[in-house]
Amino acid sequence: MQQITQKIAAPENGDATRTEAVFACSNVNIHYGDFHAIQDLSLDLLENRVTALIGPSGCGKSTFLRSLNRMNDFIDSFRISGSLLLDGEDIYAPDVDPVEIRLRVGMVFQSPNPFPKSIRENVALGPRINGYKGNLAELVEEALVKSYLWDEVKDKLDQSAYSLSGGQQQRLCIARAIAMQPEVLLMDEPTASLDPISTKRIEELIVELKKSYSIVIVTHNMQQAARIGDFTAFFYQGKLIEYDSTFRMFTNPGQKLTEDYITGRFG
Repeated sequence: MQQITQKIAAPENGDATRTEAVFACSNVNIHYGDFHAIQDLSLDLLENRVTALIGPSGCGKSTFLRSLNRMNDFIDSFRISGSLLLDGEDIYAPDVDPVEIRLRVGMVFQSPNPFPKSIRENVALGPRINGYKGNLAELVEEALVKSYLWDEVKDKLDQSAYSLSGGQQQRLCIARAIAMQPEVLLMDEPTASLDPISTKRIEELIVELKKSYSIVIVTHNMQQAARIGDFTAFFYQGKLIEYDSTFRMFTNPGQKLTEDYITGRFG
């Protein structure tokens, strides 16, 4: 198993560059009651990169993803050990407010889940509740522009979010997350329920968003991981089997199990 920290081989051109870890995870173990869901996981997630988490259903991908913004805290049987640092701060330290972590680490879910409110209010509500002091109208526009949605909705901001198509709703949910001005965006199979055209738009959006955010995405789509992932982490039965640049993993995987999964021999 390979832990990657500083040196990156960019998939587009193979050049090496340097960046910092936004998340540093060391010896992370996660249990739900007696079930050991994540076992001794160590990896660094890098700034302004897309990290794709792949593996068969039930392997721990989403459990790990939700641990990054403490969404698992809502599960009574959940417990975690090890070190999970966001910009050097242990997000599970006793004095850390999980609400603050969720503001810094946004989440986009598998199915679009807009609020039963207007398009405008879907984006504005979170910042308003959390005491945003700037120009809220400008923030809404900026978030919608960044999510590739502004041109499609700028003349109907007061219409219900439910009037949008599925792909538009998912981009609205991304805009809603962006409006909170997070450092990291987590995405749990964000295109699983979308048609191919909407999927393509979301993938293009993710590639653009990594200029401003660090992105971690769970996907069952190997082609999607290859298209948008700078790095890929392969999980199997609660263990991190391999973590490498997506280019290397898909052209020359270091583990036979990884090769078998990527080539469709199981999963």
